[in-house]
Amino acid sequence: MDNLIKKSMNEEIARQIALWKYEGHYEVYNLPSFEEMKENNYGMVNPKKADNYICYLKNDEVVAYTSMKEMPDGRIYFGIGLKPEYCGKKMGNYFTKDSLEDIKKRFPNSKIYLEIRSWNKRALKSAENIGFVTTDTIIKKDRLGNDSEFVEMELND
Repeated sequence: MDNLIKKSMNEEIARQIALWKYEGHYEVYNLPSFEEMKENNYGMVNPKKADNYICYLKNDEVVAYTSMKEMPDGRIYFGIGLKPEYCGKKMGNYFTKDSLEDIKKRFPNSKIYLEIRSWNKRALKSAENIGFVTTDTIIKKDRLGNDSEFVEMELND
């Protein structure tokens, strides 16, 4: 993609992301306000965790971000968020592949995995196309406190 800049997370970027609003089933991906995220200590508003995020900006507009978190079992949890108007346009593949290159350099011997809601066929297909394979289906509480079914997938390099 042309004219993209990569940055670590900062307050200005987190404020932009907090304003993103998804529709339909995808509303579950809407984040609370920046102030609420700060009150609840979300990772993206914690300056100590800024380097766990790769943010993509075009003309000072945040278009996507990815996150990584080293888990107790040594695996790296990977997440991605796209600005709503960029969803469904195969742009997630670009950001995922680019971020995975950085994550592999930072954690060279670690397995990378993600969790996708089982109904999100678009995201599941995208992950499969990049090389993730299903390892499990789990029920867990989402950030809203609801039981949700997730497909766990691991990058198969």
